[in-house]
Amino acid sequence: MEDIIVDDKRKITEVDENYSFVSNNKLTQFERELVINYCEYDKVWVAETSIPKFWRRFEKKGWICTRTQYYADGTVCSKTFTSGNSKGISITNPNKTRVLTDEQKAAAAERFRTRWQKVDMSDEEVDNDE
Repeated sequence: MEDIIVDDKRKITEVDENYSFVSNNKLTQFERELVINYCEYDKVWVAETSIPKFWRRFEKKGWICTRTQYYADGTVCSKTFTSGNSKGISITNPNKTRVLTDEQKAAAAERFRTRWQKVDMSDEEVDNDE
């Protein structure tokens, strides 16, 4: 992927080392990706993603955005993040499921029941005020 592109109307140049422009053609769903690398020497995780769902998650979790790439129309194409330390990613078993005991299931059912009763009561109060 090129960092600088020549548009039909004007030449686009880098604004800052953290920002660059890429192709006019937007990435399709099949082309978008998330790439995560670990640098053992620096002890940091580096993630580059063109999927908005993941760059919002990285921003929410406090990862540092080190580079943003834009399309020629100004919309964001991809972002690169760094964790700042070695604790950025944890690898878990994707097949593990949580098994609840009967007591835990009953307690959860009771919490849901009381929550929905509160919602139903608030609806009745609104109806009575009319």
